[in-house]
Amino acid sequence: MTLIAFADDTRLAQSETKKSGSAKSKATQAEAKKKTNRESPPTSTGSPDLIGGSKEALPAVQTTKPKLPKLDDGTPREIWQRYFKEQKPKPAEVSETVRWLHQERKHEHTIACVETALIHSQPQPWMYEVLALSMELAGRPKADIERVMLSGVDFTAASLPDMLGSAAYLKRLGFGQRALSLYQQAVRVAPKQPEPYILGLRIARDLNDAAGVEWGATGVLTNVWRSDFEIHHKEAENIAAVAEESLRKAGKAAEADTLKAAVAAARQRDLMLKLTWSGTADLDLNVEEPNGGVCSFDNPFTIAGGVHTHDGYGPHGENCFEEYICAKGLPGDYLIRVNPISGDVVGRRAELTIRRYVGTPDETTKTMSIEISDKDKVIKLSLNEGRRETLMDKPTITLPVQGQPHRDANDPVHVTISRQVVGPAIGGGAVARGGAIGFQPVIRQIPDGIGLSGMAIVSGDRRYVKMSLAPLFQTVIGVDSFSIPSGR
Repeated sequence: MTLIAFADDTRLAQSETKKSGSAKSKATQAEAKKKTNRESPPTSTGSPDLIGGSKEALPAVQTTKPKLPKLDDGTPREIWQRYFKEQKPKPAEVSETVRWLHQERKHEHTIACVETALIHSQPQPWMYEVLALSMELAGRPKADIERVMLSGVDFTAASLPDMLGSAAYLKRLGFGQRALSLYQQAVRVAPKQPEPYILGLRIARDLNDAAGVEWGATGVLTNVWRSDFEIHHKEAENIAAVAEESLRKAGKAAEADTLKAAVAAARQRDLMLKLTWSGTADLDLNVEEPNGGVCSFDNPFTIAGGVHTHDGYGPHGENCFEEYICAKGLPGDYLIRVNPISGDVVGRRAELTIRRYVGTPDETTKTMSIEISDKDKVIKLSLNEGRRETLMDKPTITLPVQGQPHRDANDPVHVTISRQVVGPAIGGGAVARGGAIGFQPVIRQIPDGIGLSGMAIVSGDRRYVKMSLAPLFQTVIGVDSFSIPSGR
C-alpha cells in the first residue's frame, strides 16, 4: 500500500515527527538548500508526497516545476483533458505533476489532473486517496468524497493492508459507518486479523451501533492475542457494558440481553494454564495438543487454537510466570512439559494452575506444586468437553508475544517454524517430536518503507562535498503461507 502523508493546517498527517538538535538561522538554511540543489538534483519517485499548508512547510529538497500547460487557459477539466490528449504523460510525470500542484495549493487542478488520468486509463494506487483528500481541501461535497474512497477500495480490494488503510481514511473523512463496514469486510478476508476488530469496535462505539459493538467486542475477545491483549480485552468489555446499559435505558431489554450473552460466550476459555515460580530461573512451558502440535515460546500460535501469551524469567517476581490460553480447544489429552532453561528456583518448586471451561457453569480450577530438577517435568491432563471441531487453516496473525527468553547475550538465536499434523509418522529431512514437524527456514531481511543510502565525495582541495543519494521505496503488500508435504 502506498502511504501518502499530508502535513497541513487541516492535520491530515497520521504521525508527528519529533524535531531535535540546535536551530539554524534562516539564512544558513537557505544557503544549505541552494547547495543541495546545485550538488544533488531532486529525484522523481513513484507516488507524490503531498505536503500542504504554507510554502515554509515544504521539505528541504524542493520539487522542480514540471512541464505544465497554461493553468489559466480554460477550466481545470478542459486544461487537463487537452494536456493528456496531446502530451500523453507517463505515470512518473503524472506523479511529479500532482506533487507540484498540491505544493502550490492548486487543489482544483489537482482534482482535475487525477480525474483525467483515471479517465485516460492511467490509474495508480495512490490516486484515489489523493483525490479524496484534495476534494476535502477544496470543500467538495462529502458524498463525492465518499464515492471516491469507495472506488479506491474497489481498486485495491484484494489487498488487506489497502482495505485497512482505506477504512482509516474513511474514518478520518467522517464516514464512520462506511469505515465500519469495510473493517467487517476485511474480517471476511482474514478472520483472525486483530486490527479490524480493534478499530471497528471503536468506530461502533462512536456511532452508538449496538450490533457493531457486539461484532467488535466478541471479535476482540476471541481473536486478539497480541502482547497487549489484556488491555484490548478490558476495553472491549467496557465498551460492551456501556452499550448494554444504553440499550436498557432506551427500553431495548431484548437487545441488551443478546449483547450480554454474546460477550459472555466470547469470554469463555476451554483451557488456561499458568506456571509461576520465584527466583532467577528461566522456565519454559510447552503444551502438546491432541493433534500433535506443540505450543511454546518458539511456536506461540497453533492451528488447534492454542496461544502462548507470556514467556517469563527471573529474577523479578512479576515476570516469573508462563501462560497458555486456548479459547476453543480440541477434545482429548494435553501434555504439559515444564522445561528448566537456566537459573535457580526458590525451594526448587513451581506452581501450575489449571483452569478448564472458564466462564461456564462447569468451570474448574486446580493448583498443583511441581518439583523442579534438571529434567523436564511432564503432566498429562484431559479436556473432554473441548469445543473445537476443526483445525484452523493457519495460526492467528498477530504480533510476537510478550517477553523474551532470559538467555546469555552470546548464545546463538535459533528460529523454528513448526507445522502440526495428526499422527506420529515423520518423513523426509524434517525434525519431529510428538507428531510435530519442524522445518528450518531461511531468514533474511526484507526492507519495508522508505530508505535512503548516500555516499559523500570530498574534493581534493576540501572545498566541496558531492553527495550521491539513492532513495528506496518498497512496501510489503502481503505474505503467503504454503503447506509443505511431510513425506508420509
